[in-house]
Amino acid sequence: MLRRIRLITGLTLFVYIATHTLPLILGNHSLAVMEAVRPYWHAPWETWLGQLTLYGALLTHLSLGLYAVYRRRRWRGIARGEAVQLVFGLSVPALLALHLVSTRIAALRYGIEPTYPWIMAIYLKYDPVAGWRQATVFLVAWTHGCMGLYYWLRLKPSWPKMRFGLYAAALLWPALAMTGFYKAGSEAADLTVDPGWVEMVLRYVGNLNRAAQADLYRIEDWILIGLGSLLLGAIAARLIRQQIEKRRGLVTLRYEDGREYRFNQGLTILEASRECNYPHASVCGGRGRCSTCRIRVRHGAELLPPASEAEKRVLRRIRAAEDVRLACQSVPAPGRIEVTPLLPPNATAKQGHARSDMLQGKEASIAVMFCDLRGFTRLSEDRLPYDTVFLLNRYFDAMGRAIEESGGHLDKFIGDGIMALFGIEQGQEAGCRDALKAAQRMAERLAALNDGLSQDLDEPLRIGIGIHVGTVIVGEMGYGRATQLTAIGDAVNTASRLEATTKELAAQLVASRAVFRAAGIDYRARDWGEHEIEIRGRVRPIHVVAVPNAMALSDGEAAAL
Repeated sequence: MLRRIRLITGLTLFVYIATHTLPLILGNHSLAVMEAVRPYWHAPWETWLGQLTLYGALLTHLSLGLYAVYRRRRWRGIARGEAVQLVFGLSVPALLALHLVSTRIAALRYGIEPTYPWIMAIYLKYDPVAGWRQATVFLVAWTHGCMGLYYWLRLKPSWPKMRFGLYAAALLWPALAMTGFYKAGSEAADLTVDPGWVEMVLRYVGNLNRAAQADLYRIEDWILIGLGSLLLGAIAARLIRQQIEKRRGLVTLRYEDGREYRFNQGLTILEASRECNYPHASVCGGRGRCSTCRIRVRHGAELLPPASEAEKRVLRRIRAAEDVRLACQSVPAPGRIEVTPLLPPNATAKQGHARSDMLQGKEASIAVMFCDLRGFTRLSEDRLPYDTVFLLNRYFDAMGRAIEESGGHLDKFIGDGIMALFGIEQGQEAGCRDALKAAQRMAERLAALNDGLSQDLDEPLRIGIGIHVGTVIVGEMGYGRATQLTAIGDAVNTASRLEATTKELAAQLVASRAVFRAAGIDYRARDWGEHEIEIRGRVRPIHVVAVPNAMALSDGEAAAL
């Protein structure tokens, strides 16, 4: 609930900043246009509902910022961006105090009617320090708001599509506002040389004597003192809470690599990881949104309080197991607890989205294909590096498209070889049909590629394809950016061995008999050889079918697979 309130109030204030500075952007045209649109853009915020919404959001957002100071148990390990956002957010009310006093409070207390010509003349002519202060508070508030939007939106699946447009808007809006501020202010400063213009503006706006000005400055001082007192109060309350927590007992936290850390009760597991410099992922900064800090509790689950509804919602979203918790929401009681972080320290927001069982690791029966380019080492010996890369990329493009169009998943490129998986979601029957369909298309694309490169090749490119079906473990494996969906198991090794036997059997495709049976093809009706071969690492021989040319899998048969 607090996160929702922070988001709603933050969005309200950000909308106010954007609408409040739109006239500044129009100041790039002229001061007159800027003043002409002011009543229309400011009118909604000057109604009783607008005032209640604006100041209610401001006070609530400030209170939540102070609560964040009180709630944080350790400053060590705080993310740089999170620290900047917090400091900027707390500094905005202090920087805004003078503007609030000289406009809103002056209007209520002394009947002043602020206009842009009057304000711009003060900022650019009579009090440039106040002008710099106002520009600073706008940039600080805008940055704080943009950071909040970034931390919120980057966890959305649609973020990659919208980020470039939002980045452009985040940069252009303040840039245009600042240029409009300077241009309109310079125009107002030039107009002040005319005493008649100054008299006309003051007649409309109203004039403040020295006593009124001193009164407003005194109000500003009280606002600053009040803000400082609230911040000191939050810090003092935090220190008191820490002393109370120290008396409750110690928690021993043990990680899967054997490291242990003892700390006073009150820290979350994520905060404890940061305290002891243990690398622990947390994209959202410990707000319980991204799930990247999730852990498996191996021992001591009874020390953790029940998951809140917000935590349960995130865990359901990622389909987590019962022993998985969010480290940022888990505050253990005194005792010993053992955990295993489930994501690498450099995990991204994408890894916090809902993931299929396959990505998390699951046993499945699928078809596995290996394909190798025959004699490419000899072909590349007399070629320039550029020509070699060009030829390989053309080959990979043709084969990759054939695999993906047939419903396969490109696992990896190994030198001039390819590994692909079929039936990850659909099952082994559909996977075998798709794998044979892909082999046919690969043969056809290779023939077309040879025709297109006939002028550049001394001899046509040749490939060997091996396909086997069996039970494997499928999941995302690797480290950091090298993580990918792949498979391990006997079927993978067997498919690789079958690809190697294409040389011995003089065939373009060698697939296990089980593949054809699962696909529903009567291979015995064709003039294809059936062989029994020994596979290293397997106790029993395997029956395979050797297809001299994979294009023999005709379109009619491929469609019936």
